[in-house]
Amino acid sequence: MATVPWADTLNDPLAELVEQAQRGDRVALAELIRETQDRVYNLAYRILGNAQEAEDLTQEVFVRMWRALPRFRGDSKFTTWLHTIATNACLNRKRSLRRQLDTQLDAANWLDALPSAEDGPAEDLLARDERTRLWEMVERLPEKYRLVLTLFYQQQLTYQEIAQVLTLPLGTVKAHLNRARNALAASLEKVGIR
Repeated sequence: MATVPWADTLNDPLAELVEQAQRGDRVALAELIRETQDRVYNLAYRILGNAQEAEDLTQEVFVRMWRALPRFRGDSKFTTWLHTIATNACLNRKRSLRRQLDTQLDAANWLDALPSAEDGPAEDLLARDERTRLWEMVERLPEKYRLVLTLFYQQQLTYQEIAQVLTLPLGTVKAHLNRARNALAASLEKVGIR
């Protein structure tokens, strides 16, 4: 087997697998992924703080790695290069989720302020106060739960639409929504609201 010119200088234990994968060896590519998937997942989990998000992003990182592998020149260790791809992907995802949440919450606050045509002034005031207290409790929930609650209840999106908006699997959306409801119910019960 030919040696990779940069392998000796960097002492990269994955150099041979990288070279084989760059030549199109799918077995080497699979082994490269097996060797590094735990590192990528752990990094994604630390940045995103959510197991499902980390799993999804890990898959995305390996797709990006596979596409970029022919351009890997070996200026650094393979794992360093891969961690750069993973970190950038995670930070982009986190920014995207934050922007989506901010947009949805801005829209939700505007929609919340609209009075109902069916209510009189007293009912409208009480309903608005209850909605305000409820959404204050929602604001205390983790970001991923606030987002799915907003999309489902205020934007009235279906599970499938939420999955498309957030680019999450349908099962993850359902799980987040269920956990969000349970967390909100527990919070409301603590303050005496049922």
